[in-house]
Amino acid sequence: MPKPIKFTYEKKEPFRDAFFFIVVCEGKSREPDYFRFFDGLSSRVKIVAVESGTGSAPRLLIENAIAKEEELDARSERDRLWFVIDTDRWRKQLHEIRQECDHHPHWHIAQSNPCFEVWLYFHAKTGLPRLQNIAQCNSWKPYLPTIIQGGFNPDFHPIAIEAAIVNSKALYVRNGYFPEPGSTQLWQLGEELLPLIKKDLDTLKVKF
Repeated sequence: MPKPIKFTYEKKEPFRDAFFFIVVCEGKSREPDYFRFFDGLSSRVKIVAVESGTGSAPRLLIENAIAKEEELDARSERDRLWFVIDTDRWRKQLHEIRQECDHHPHWHIAQSNPCFEVWLYFHAKTGLPRLQNIAQCNSWKPYLPTIIQGGFNPDFHPIAIEAAIVNSKALYVRNGYFPEPGSTQLWQLGEELLPLIKKDLDTLKVKF
């Protein structure tokens, strides 16, 4: 991956008929900062990253989703909502979110096992890493800076989302609806988001 810089492109105002792509995050900073990179890239879609706020328990994430949709006056037939969640903390409670999604067809889940860093890893690498404890989040977090100079930079590295989709999809394995350790479902979110921003993303790459 190239040396990180901070992109300074001018954010675009969404068209009047643009729709919302809402991402409800379990984390307070890393996940929201990642998705904010794409907001304003295209006028077709307004990308809204929702921080975990007072807590990251599944019930609180559901409450955050409902509150944000009400605030934005989101419409189920047009707008989209994704939960971005980890496996390591709430394994037993995650079925609650999945049950809730059954009642909201425009709600979807992108789960990583064990954590969001799995998705970030695939922006830079193919194949699984040689980690001794691949199922432990505390193995992934210190590992990223060893393969990405300076660590993952949310002002730069999300530009490689296409590579992350291809790399993570190729190694995706699940057990029921849970991804196996070292797998992530974020490629599914990426495949839905990418067509909405690809033209503008390609333009940004050329400018760089």
